This record gives sequence, C-alpha cells and structure tokens, in this order.
Amino acid sequence: MKAFLGLSAFSITIFLFTLQTGVTSCTKETISHDTVTVIKKDTLIKKDTVIIKDTALTIEILTANSWKMQEMRGVLGSTNRYYLKGGTSNTESFDNEYITFNQNNTGTYVQNDGTQRSITWSITNGTYAKIVWTLYNTPATFSITWDNIRYKNKSLYYDDYYTDGNLNLNEHSQQIRIPK
Repeated sequence: MKAFLGLSAFSITIFLFTLQTGVTSCTKETISHDTVTVIKKDTLIKKDTVIIKDTALTIEILTANSWKMQEMRGVLGSTNRYYLKGGTSNTESFDNEYITFNQNNTGTYVQNDGTQRSITWSITNGTYAKIVWTLYNTPATFSITWDNIRYKNKSLYYDDYYTDGNLNLNEHSQQIRIPK
C-alpha cells in the first residue's frame, strides 16, 4: 500500500506539472485609472488705489492766463443760475466774460457785453485757496470771494459768493474756469 501511495503521489505531481504547462492560464490584467486632482487657488489680492491730488494754485498759475467761465451753478437771491459753455439750457450767458489777475494784485474783469472793469485782489489764507477780489467802476462796489479753490486739469474750481449791492441780493455758486 505504501508503494501505491508513493506512486500515486508521484503520479499526481507529474499530472499537475503537465496540466500546468499543457493548459494555458489567464493572467489578470490590472486596469488603473490615473486620477489627477488639481486645486488652484488664486490668492493674488490686488489693490489699485490711485490718489490724484490737485495741484496747489500759485500766483504763477493764477496770473499766467485770463480765466473764462466754463460752468456755473448757483443762486442769486431766489433765482437759479446755470451756465455751461456751449450749453443749450443756460439761464444767462457768460460766453464773452473773463477775468485777468495781475501779479501786482490788480486786474481786469470783462463783462459779457465787453465792458471792462478794474479789480484788486488778495489772498486771505496764504495758500491761494481763498481769494477776495473787489470790482470797481460799477454803480456799487462788489467784494467777491472765491473759496475752496482747487486747480485741477488746468481748470480753476471754486465756490463764489458776494452780495449784489445794486439789487441787495446774495449770490452763491460753484464755478469752473478755464484759460482764455
């Protein structure tokens, strides 16, 4: 029985080896999916702050040109006033009006009708942010104040106020003047 078992173990081993070489086997293919995860963070924080400062008004700028009206919005007494150079809804015309400041604190104011008037002027705060000028040769003398003067884009921006001595009315307006 022992020989039979020995033979049978030997026979089984040979049978298995021949079976393995004589029969093809399948090989397992592994399919892997390549997954790529991209995380994109935009951490760029851009602050673009542009500060545009007005140029300080100087005597050289003020006296370099005569200054004509570009725009005016205001009130005289209880009457609204509006003017825009070339505009169609103006309440009055300033098309021919302008003012000239001389370095010796004198000057000329030319009314819209071409009448010329003498002026004197002075700065009141040392920085050309406030100018008071006096208009002569009218039935009444006018003291006109330009306040909060800013020089920007080659233009004068300011608040204008005075009392009309002829009509006893107060005037206040915001004006923009450009070189003549």
